[in-house]
Amino acid sequence: MLSIKKPRIKIKTLLLYSQIRFKKKDRAPKTTNTMRTQEYFDSAYPPVYGKQWPSIRIALLSKQKYVAVINNFADFEDTERNFQEIGAVDIRHKYSLIAEQMKNKKKQINQQIPDKSEQSISQDQVDNEDSKLIRPSYIELDDDDLAERAKLEPISRYPKKYQERALAQDHISGPVDLKHSNRVILPSEVGPGGVTVLMDYMPATKLKGLEEWIEETDVLLGVSQGDQEIGLKRERQEEPISLPKMLKIYSFGKGDISTFPYPKMDHQMKVLDHYALDGASLLPVLALDLAPGDRVLDLCAAPGGKTLIALQSLLPGLVVSNDAAESRVKRIRAVLKQYIPHGMSSIENVSFVTQVNGCILQERESYDKVLVDAPCLNDRHSLQENDNSIFKPSRTKERLTLPELQSQLLVSALQAVRPGGIVVYSTCTLSPLQNDGVVHLALTRIWEETTIECSVIDMSYAVQPLSFLYRFGSNLGLRYGQIILPSLLSNYGPMYCAKIKRLR
Repeated sequence: MLSIKKPRIKIKTLLLYSQIRFKKKDRAPKTTNTMRTQEYFDSAYPPVYGKQWPSIRIALLSKQKYVAVINNFADFEDTERNFQEIGAVDIRHKYSLIAEQMKNKKKQINQQIPDKSEQSISQDQVDNEDSKLIRPSYIELDDDDLAERAKLEPISRYPKKYQERALAQDHISGPVDLKHSNRVILPSEVGPGGVTVLMDYMPATKLKGLEEWIEETDVLLGVSQGDQEIGLKRERQEEPISLPKMLKIYSFGKGDISTFPYPKMDHQMKVLDHYALDGASLLPVLALDLAPGDRVLDLCAAPGGKTLIALQSLLPGLVVSNDAAESRVKRIRAVLKQYIPHGMSSIENVSFVTQVNGCILQERESYDKVLVDAPCLNDRHSLQENDNSIFKPSRTKERLTLPELQSQLLVSALQAVRPGGIVVYSTCTLSPLQNDGVVHLALTRIWEETTIECSVIDMSYAVQPLSFLYRFGSNLGLRYGQIILPSLLSNYGPMYCAKIKRLR
């Protein structure tokens, strides 16, 4: 049988040709939603937060910290013992001690009675205390003023672990090459008392994205208006915010990155034993200062954590949990089903879930307290998650119109609360536009379009007992609210919170 020789040279030539022909071209790295988020934040936030931004950024990209709210309708005593065994701290116990000290101090000042304990401190003792501050602990290094002071001292005076911490801090707070000057309008106005207002830091009309220039909707016209121009009054909350006795909340101390175990099922009551959530989420609920019998509306309630905290306080006479989307309403119902025993009429009769557009509420002057935890940029989620990100190109229009939505929700809340009632507005973003800016826009609309009168409640003194838990932003020129800044030692938030009282 004759054998046929194949033309090997031709086959090799064809193979080589096909490889050249079908070789894939090198492509540029794909731009992800998290990359878009990082570019936006690195442009918008440094002019506002200055040297704090690098450390905030690192915290946002790091593991989030949680607190655990123990379910009063499960075997809470066993859960408390378990938490204490793993080193968790009872927030209410520590908060109560600090709040009591504040009240006693205020009482002494009001009675003009000298504090003998302070008088007995000698200058040597003061010097000794100062020397301790020069070598700060991990908690103290979280304080900007102490950290700056410590840098003035020779590094050799620190113990080794503090040397490493200080060097790391120098590294993250060094110069950052961020081209943001052409994208943010620097403050031109001065607020009350000569303090530059944070909400004056506004994005320019055009913001440069990674691929193209996009138009930014300008929703803050007249942001430099003063209080009198919008009929606004102010008052200071002279007492610490209320932390209801029935709330059992645990956390790990600053610098402790331990985690809580997964919730367990109480087989007798058929509910889970605790609910874990970002610790900063407590602040908006506590700011409501819940009282027995309060009629409470949680206007943007999903996934339901803040509603659950309000119910666990056992104080409200009514809690209405609302959201506009059916999927989000289902999440609220699921959470309540997991933590509220079926058939417990004392709770089921005061808890209702609704699905309506929060911007066009039909109810007027119906509630004592209203919480508006508004949809926002959701900084931490946007930096860490690509899926369903607000910075997704297809959601650009939705993102740009967020301030308008937020302000309308706040206007609706102020219409729904009774005269004398409280509205708390909160977000989980650092954006000045969506925080102080939105509050200003809503109060302006209330002044111009309704007969409602409002007063902004200054909570700067009231939240001080929570400083052991949170890193509050200071010297930021906030005009209306308080903000919790993420920190590696206390990695909660961000959370902005403003408290408004309807006068009439």
